[in-house]
Amino acid sequence: MPTRFLLATLGLSLIPASGQEPLRDVKYDRKHERNVLDFWPAEETKKAAPVFVFFHGGGFRNGDKRQMERNGGASLRAHRKAGFAVVSCNYPFLARDMDYEQIAQHCARAIQFIRSMAETWNIDPKRICCGGISAGALISEFLAYHDDFLDPKANDPVARESSRAQVVVSLMQPIGTREFALRFMDKGEAPLFIYSAASPKDRLHPPAQAELIYQKAKSLNIPTVIYGGGGNDLPEVPRGNNWLDLQIAFCLKHLPE
Repeated sequence: MPTRFLLATLGLSLIPASGQEPLRDVKYDRKHERNVLDFWPAEETKKAAPVFVFFHGGGFRNGDKRQMERNGGASLRAHRKAGFAVVSCNYPFLARDMDYEQIAQHCARAIQFIRSMAETWNIDPKRICCGGISAGALISEFLAYHDDFLDPKANDPVARESSRAQVVVSLMQPIGTREFALRFMDKGEAPLFIYSAASPKDRLHPPAQAELIYQKAKSLNIPTVIYGGGGNDLPEVPRGNNWLDLQIAFCLKHLPE
């Protein structure tokens, strides 16, 4: 079975010590030194938990999975309180031998690995929400809308798992939307939550990019919502709400039962 294979290969440290302690720097693949992730179990572990998988930003040239714990770990705490297990992933950076799509394929392997740990980590492999900031948003969209990387005939049990997410979260949608997402999107695919606080003058995250993928999703009958902040012209978060709570509610609504 995949779990036994992975425990033998990667070690017993893959088992959480308690419901509160994270697993740090778990290797999801050995092809690159940055192929590591952190895992936090859901606060409520009586049944298999949905998973929120986070990919950090940084222009594909820098950044770190600890981005999930910034601002006092508000996002991390909110997801776990809502019943999610949380995974934050590192990935290789751009280099002479590493282009954008190769990076995204490394991230696909992370999703496959997470699914392979379903029994050990008490998570539901059919309820994965994938999201990120900036470059992480593009990666998440690529994973949701690109053809699945699973190989049902592979000897490697991880490779036999799906690489696709059931719901996608875009924070600070950057340039590159057409190349990473739009050309792969099709009717009825993963629902998409979009939030951008970018200024209209932001050259890396122009709000028009968020609007672009929103309109594409609508045209394909993909369930989607979009919110803005920071003085841009995107729809405002309704009074009395915050974008993080809305994002979590969106994910829970659209994940399969």
